[in-house]
Amino acid sequence: MTITFSDILNQKTWDNYETYVSEGIHIYSSSLAKEIVQGKKLKEKIRTFIEKNFEIKEVPNNLKEEEKLLSSGNVVGIDGTVAQHKTISGTMAQIGVVAVNYLNEKIQHSYFISEAKYKEEINDVTEYLFSHESVHKVLSNPVIRAVLYYRERELGLNDFFKDKYKLFHGPLLPFELMANPGRAELNVLKMTLPLLEEIIKNKKCFSIISRSQNDAYIRLGLSLNKGEYFALKKDVGKELIEDRSLISMPEKWREEDFNNITNFLVKDASNLKIGIIKISQRPYVFHSHKDDFDLAARIIARDAHFQKEKGFPLLVDYADNLCSSYFKASDFNKIIEYHLAKEGEYLSEMSEETLRQK
Repeated sequence: MTITFSDILNQKTWDNYETYVSEGIHIYSSSLAKEIVQGKKLKEKIRTFIEKNFEIKEVPNNLKEEEKLLSSGNVVGIDGTVAQHKTISGTMAQIGVVAVNYLNEKIQHSYFISEAKYKEEINDVTEYLFSHESVHKVLSNPVIRAVLYYRERELGLNDFFKDKYKLFHGPLLPFELMANPGRAELNVLKMTLPLLEEIIKNKKCFSIISRSQNDAYIRLGLSLNKGEYFALKKDVGKELIEDRSLISMPEKWREEDFNNITNFLVKDASNLKIGIIKISQRPYVFHSHKDDFDLAARIIARDAHFQKEKGFPLLVDYADNLCSSYFKASDFNKIIEYHLAKEGEYLSEMSEETLRQK
């Protein structure tokens, strides 16, 4: 079926608010009801498809060994958070990461990065303005996310938790740590690929993805029964090779970087399996080394049983809550705002959106 932009524009339209109020709610509810019925039919077809093409496994009822791993502190949840503030001189960012287990053994690290630091030696006005254009920024959003993900994985490999299982939040191999974000001279891959290789070699590192970017995976997962999981036939390496936004255009890469990332995806990332698991109502995607795939699924399932309604590992939520407590974005922004006001620069520096917040 071919859909044009004209087809998308040709939707229901209201020319006045009164008509919208009288008709809108009825149309929304009627449309949603039809979609739910259609979705249930499709779910049955998808279930049949999964049974034909994948090996569906059931989480065992007896998870005492996995419970022992969790309660003894041998599983660590890792998460991080970032707060940003943009000033005339450039972006400032606070990054906080936490690793914690159920014995409440934890490591929390915080980091501060400021774009102004990299402009201190710029005296030429033209060069200074040039450095603030979006394509030349040092701390672009992808770079800041890359720093966050790097620090999370670095913390997971800390010797303090060396022999424990590490449960990360999000893709085990984040896109930002492989896409060489930002300017070429940042040479991101020189730092990130060795770290990601260590994550894979460790074998005890796995991850749960709360919001998968691939809607097809979620549709597959919705057709699972509670307590079921399965592995996709493609591994993480193959998935990333097929991701057209990563290595589809070699001409945009330096030859050495392109060869390094391609070799990494084929040789190392192929050891990671992609799983889909459903403990309660909602399915989740997870990544694990192929040698410990079933164990990772059982640990995720046992931890998710601590909050059955949500069906998501409690340890990850615990790490996330600690991040929110230790490294509040609101606290960071208040500190920045206080010093801006103290220097008489509050009104000139703050955004219009911030100034009109109630």
